[in-house]
Amino acid sequence: MLISKGVAEIYEECSRGADEKSSDWISQKHRYQSGQSMLIGLVICTAAILAWLSMLETGKRVHDKSSMNRATDAAAYSAALIHARALNMHAYLNRAQLGHQLAMAHLIAVATTYRFSKQMSNQALKRNPPPSLIGAFFGPQHGVAYAAAIGAGMGSTYTLNTFRDAFLRHEHQVHHVLNQIRQAQIKEFERDRERAIHRMLIANIGNSGDRKRGESLEQLGLKFSLVIDETKDFVNEQSANDGLWRDFLTKVVNQYGFLTERNNTKRNMWLVNPRCPFKRHELRRRGRLQLDQSGQWSSEDTLSFHALRHNKFIGCYQREYPMGWAVLNTDGTGSVTRDQTVNAPDFSKQTFWRWARHQSAGGWNIFSGRHNPLANRYAQSVRLKWDSKGLGNYAQLEREQGRRNARLAIQVTQSINRNDEIHSFATAHSYFDPPKNAPTHSASLFQPYWRATLIPRPHSK
Repeated sequence: MLISKGVAEIYEECSRGADEKSSDWISQKHRYQSGQSMLIGLVICTAAILAWLSMLETGKRVHDKSSMNRATDAAAYSAALIHARALNMHAYLNRAQLGHQLAMAHLIAVATTYRFSKQMSNQALKRNPPPSLIGAFFGPQHGVAYAAAIGAGMGSTYTLNTFRDAFLRHEHQVHHVLNQIRQAQIKEFERDRERAIHRMLIANIGNSGDRKRGESLEQLGLKFSLVIDETKDFVNEQSANDGLWRDFLTKVVNQYGFLTERNNTKRNMWLVNPRCPFKRHELRRRGRLQLDQSGQWSSEDTLSFHALRHNKFIGCYQREYPMGWAVLNTDGTGSVTRDQTVNAPDFSKQTFWRWARHQSAGGWNIFSGRHNPLANRYAQSVRLKWDSKGLGNYAQLEREQGRRNARLAIQVTQSINRNDEIHSFATAHSYFDPPKNAPTHSASLFQPYWRATLIPRPHSK
């Protein structure tokens, strides 16, 4: 009993000592491992921060690239739009010039008609020939119209000066106002285009949350260059005396009946002289508006009664009696609008047919003529002259077949730092796009149908 009790006490003491040693060992081990989890946490946090910073930098770069692409597209489109607007402006200027010159043609024709009616009034008052005779030969309507001319052209000098002043105002618009605007469009096009590119780049990069801010390309680290530029020399200024403008103006003028040829011949119905069975008295009205090669206008109006005569020396011929005449020229030699005295030959001392036979100038066919040579002679002796500089200049496309568009490509570079740059490229073009009901679908500077749009980047060869 005593032995077993001693063994139990010894076992209990040993167990208590072992437990104390074990707890000391475990606490010491925990003390050695207490800093390892903190180190792992720091590593994980550092990696997360680096990943976040990398994502932030990538996002900023993507944003910068997106801003660059948007700004480059806007700059290319704006440059093409400036070109399209300039082409449309040239079209409006050409059409305005055409309208002014059409008005000038009307003023010339009206002034000639007014002067013609004044001369016809004088002849009707002199009864040379009598209105009753004209009515008897060619119908009462012609006699009444001839008599109605009496009193026409009153105050002719004042009225003609009014027409001339209106003509000179149109002349000023063509040669000064429109021409200055046209030259400014051609001269300042490249500057306007560069301004538009600057505005678009600054507005879409400097004010869009980009990492760089500024109000100039230098502050934003931007540079641009035109890689493709087909707008250069796309338009040139041409003299309107060339065939294209003159033919086009003539075609427009001919749309108005008042400006076309005013030719008419009336013959009496009955036999006048049995020796000339196929000939009759004639009433010839002649008039036309003409544009010469130098761009100067001329207008003439004549009316003559050609009485059929016969003598034993030359047989049947036509004796001309001028009833009205007028000629107006724009030859740039000064203006003449006052009334002048006609230098008429004296047929009381010499017969008409003998006088006509000795005229050196052509057109004196008194046997089967179609014109009014004596009335033309009278008109030239008192012709009106208006000062004019001609047709001026106009804008024309460069003469290349198939040029319906002009491409423009821009490349933009932004310096982020010394070793980092962003590049962007965009292409646009201005093109002719008339509506389906347009009178012509050929590209020209007479119709304002020029537009602009972005196009895909051309493939490299």
